[in-house]
Amino acid sequence: MKSLIKSDFRRVLKDKLFFVSLIIGVVLALITPIIYFVIFKFAGEEVETLLPGLITAKAQFFQSFSLNNNLGLIGPVLLSIIICKDFSFGTVRNKIIAGKTRNEIFFSMFTVTAVSLIVIMLVHAFTSLGCSLIFFDYQATPFVLADVWYFIESLLFEIIILLFIAALMSWLCASMKNVGLVIVLYVAITFVLIIIGSITQVALSIFEIDPEANQALVKVLTFFNRINVCNSAYYIGIVESYSIKDVLYIVLPPVIGAAGFLGLGMLKFRRKDLK
Repeated sequence: MKSLIKSDFRRVLKDKLFFVSLIIGVVLALITPIIYFVIFKFAGEEVETLLPGLITAKAQFFQSFSLNNNLGLIGPVLLSIIICKDFSFGTVRNKIIAGKTRNEIFFSMFTVTAVSLIVIMLVHAFTSLGCSLIFFDYQATPFVLADVWYFIESLLFEIIILLFIAALMSWLCASMKNVGLVIVLYVAITFVLIIIGSITQVALSIFEIDPEANQALVKVLTFFNRINVCNSAYYIGIVESYSIKDVLYIVLPPVIGAAGFLGLGMLKFRRKDLK
């Protein structure tokens, strides 16, 4: 298993698309804070005084993990192309001939996908943080010791969500016949989740005007809004601390979803006809 994972990592690191993904992540991370800074500079002194409350390095860092924009959409697509080359080039069949089991091959694919995705997103996020700190404060309030734990806790939540995305990608790569279908289905699934999240957000803002009259509906909408993984950007890195309820809403959906996709992926891969 270890030799298989090492071999898969070497293949990913040798692929130019992996470094293209890193370069895109760095460029996007540098451009966004600079654009914000320039916009506020030309907006006048009145707007500039509001800058600490509007844009912070902390917000830019955690927004970097958002699945709704920038690298959150591009990264998984490029990585899918790299992972699916294992099937299109017949490498998977060679692994089976070499005596590797399908379970080992699938979990090696998931491990490499997860680690590669996490590395790409972390490089993007920390570059964004470093660039943002040049122009903006880390947060509107003074930085205290409790903020260190909050930062670590939030970062762990983001990594759990990336594991969910890696499991989804592994299932798609193991199930589909070609990389084109993988990309189309991944984009379709994420867009559906994003659209549903946007609709529930708007509906909540409307019904919460009079929450007592729509109490049951608000509870239902809140539940579906919170379990939507693509809505994580609205809750991670935004507040100052997390309640137990927040942690459960953030952690359980991606963990359960990842377990489900891994189970489906392994089942499908066992039955897949490899040519």
